[in-house]
Amino acid sequence: MRINYPEPQPHGEIRQLLPDLFFVPGTVKLAPAVTINRNMAIVRWQEELILVNPIRLRPAQEEKLQDLGRIAHAVRLGYHHGQDDLYYRDHFDLTFWRQTGSNFYPPSADRLVRDGGFCPIPGSRFVELRYSRYPEAFWWLPFNDGLLLGCDALQYWGKWSGCSWFGRNLLRLSGMRSGMQVPPAWRTRMTPEGRDQRCWLQEDFERLLQLPFLHFLAAHGEFCADRAHEEVTAAISRAFPGLYKAA
Repeated sequence: MRINYPEPQPHGEIRQLLPDLFFVPGTVKLAPAVTINRNMAIVRWQEELILVNPIRLRPAQEEKLQDLGRIAHAVRLGYHHGQDDLYYRDHFDLTFWRQTGSNFYPPSADRLVRDGGFCPIPGSRFVELRYSRYPEAFWWLPFNDGLLLGCDALQYWGKWSGCSWFGRNLLRLSGMRSGMQVPPAWRTRMTPEGRDQRCWLQEDFERLLQLPFLHFLAAHGEFCADRAHEEVTAAISRAFPGLYKAA
């Protein structure tokens, strides 16, 4: 049966951020004239590549991607992401990772993203948000003095690159601002009905701060280098002020 995979959407070239960390700045169209950015992280481990929040690339960039190493794993960290995962799963001999219940898009998981469970790279760690309404996770890696990869739960914005005028203003209307933040619209969507979003996810983010990391990249926004833990701590303190009053 022929599968109509989504065509590549406008994206940039593969860029290197750190030793063995690359990314592709891409886009996603939410509605007519409404486009926002999305990122694919590429982690290289020995001769293998791990694609995090995968984005389908144009043929020329896909060839350059394969020049970096063998595409061995793809990792989905957010429930509402994954439109290009099936393309990679069907075209490359890779292992696909996602959380239980993260099935908004196919395919099914080859390996599960589990809190403290197995990871594509030894010594790294998945951190699940245990209380979110829909599956969401982070991936922490110990190299480069600590690297944290996420999806939607934390985002670092600066120049709004990759966003159309309508997309940029839609984000602002939803509460997004420049800098590191827990997106207000995401918090509303991920808090179960009847729960207080001002404190419901607090424990999940408190656990995240126990990890040492200097760098951060999410599925949206920009790369935060060298000061990520400081920026994330400040963002969480703004989102959950009760966490620090209690301390």
